[in-house]
Amino acid sequence: MAEVFDAIVMYQQDRKEKDLMVKMLTKQGGKQMFYIKNGKSKRYQFAADVQPLTVATFEGTLNPTGLSFINAVKESHQSRELMMDVTKNAYMTYILGLIDAAFVDNQPIGKWYEWARLAIEKIESGLDPQGIANFFEIKLLPAFGLEPTWGECVVCGRRDLPLDFSEKLNGTLCQLHWNQDEQRMNANPRSVRVLSQLNKIDLKQLGSLSLKEETKHDMARVMDKIYDDQVGVHLRAKSFIQQLDGWSQRLAQRGQQKPIDESK
Repeated sequence: MAEVFDAIVMYQQDRKEKDLMVKMLTKQGGKQMFYIKNGKSKRYQFAADVQPLTVATFEGTLNPTGLSFINAVKESHQSRELMMDVTKNAYMTYILGLIDAAFVDNQPIGKWYEWARLAIEKIESGLDPQGIANFFEIKLLPAFGLEPTWGECVVCGRRDLPLDFSEKLNGTLCQLHWNQDEQRMNANPRSVRVLSQLNKIDLKQLGSLSLKEETKHDMARVMDKIYDDQVGVHLRAKSFIQQLDGWSQRLAQRGQQKPIDESK
């Protein structure tokens, strides 16, 4: 029976010669795979509405198992900001990929739909996309079976000293107990503080997010190590983000080089 539902398009896959499989994060039914007959045809009327990162209200069938279907589109929004900015696009794709990896299909996860939709809005409004992605990385750790301690020392509970992160002890360590783990992250206390703040807030509360490049690089290093070592999830979108970061650093280094003037 047809129903109206809200969704964010996650990605597309080709199916046969003209058909499409479209994965969506729906508010009502969690992650759903939709079968779209003739979706690759130039005549398909909803082609723009099923592009990745589109936020839309659809009418169709949400099945508890198997494939779901679209009958009509009530309204849709394609973010020009995300489409034109490859970095913002990559981070939002990564966020949706993490949600996809963390939960099974056809399971209501309304909070994550709301947060994903809010992430699009905040990235559109100019908030740092890496910081938003770090928020999701931290908040999704329990879904992957990890619940590290953030913002206080796992040994003594102190919050007033510089903190580092320890994979061995599954949480932050204060300066007095750094000797408890010789393999601790050696992270900048500023980056650990920002990550700890992201862990304790709701995305709705995040009104601004201005981060220095060195802090961002260190935050990314900490979260990448946790996901590589303990979660075991490394998505294609993340690899692309790391490539973009490498290119940006090389371009910055070239910009700092002094030109050679042959006339002198």
